[in-house]
Amino acid sequence: MDKQMYKQLVAEYMRREAKLKQQVLELTMENAELKDMVLDNGGDYTQFPETDGYEVGSPSDYKEDPQLNLFDERPMIYESPDGGKTIYGRRAGDSVREQFNRKCD
Repeated sequence: MDKQMYKQLVAEYMRREAKLKQQVLELTMENAELKDMVLDNGGDYTQFPETDGYEVGSPSDYKEDPQLNLFDERPMIYESPDGGKTIYGRRAGDSVREQFNRKCD
């Protein structure tokens, strides 16, 4: 993999991550607005304890699910054992890697 292709790949993943973070922010704001509407109409949230997102039980009832961590802050490491024909990526500290299929221009 040449330097330019690596830069393009990193930029693409950074754009995707930024877009997902923006969507999370928008949904969080929409949720807050809906909660305000419920409270304005006489609703009460004190009878419902906060949950961990599973909406059943309490957070202490569950183990942390790594698949729910959408924004892993560890850097990605990209490797190519065959000079750029096949690209593998993994998070720093992980041994399991994922193959990326990408056509070169």
